[in-house]
Amino acid sequence: MKFPKHVLLSVVSFALAGASRDGCATPAPDASHGPATAVAGICQNVMGLSPGERLTGGNWLGNDKLDYWTSHYRGCLVSLSDSLQDARDSTVVQQAEDRCRAKGLLPGSPDLALCVLKSANEHPEPTASSAVSSPTGLSESTVAAGSFYFASPHEIARREQVACAALGLSPAQAEFKSCVQQLKSTFYAIDHPID
Repeated sequence: MKFPKHVLLSVVSFALAGASRDGCATPAPDASHGPATAVAGICQNVMGLSPGERLTGGNWLGNDKLDYWTSHYRGCLVSLSDSLQDARDSTVVQQAEDRCRAKGLLPGSPDLALCVLKSANEHPEPTASSAVSSPTGLSESTVAAGSFYFASPHEIARREQVACAALGLSPAQAEFKSCVQQLKSTFYAIDHPID
């Protein structure tokens, strides 16, 4: 189950407001403050982005979730929030499929597909045993050594991977690769507006 756009925008707005209020640096993410604060911390501490980054205007090819006026920091918040939600959605669907297969429904059958759909809608949150957790504190080795704006392309690629791992996504998961690609695509779109 995807959160409605207004809920995601509220989370991102909350993160932006908190980041703007607190200044440039945010302490390492802490799950006790929720996913929005943790994502903001990853964008600042792992990616080396600043909530005070100047906004640029444009239309962003391939990313309809970015406002006309945006920044790399805001793009990072949107991308990582989406990746975290996608991972949770995948977990919910996998758990629903496991429940339906336990009933003896055959793979590839309409009965299994309908059961998974119904079960996922009835249980929209992952169960605690295999839920994707909110990001937690960062170790010193994951904190960016400098600003995103002066990092080499190789260093930015490394930070994108570390940011997705800091969300709790394993490189063995498809969601990890999707997260990294989503960050790359978002930053590319911001650097190359279509108008």
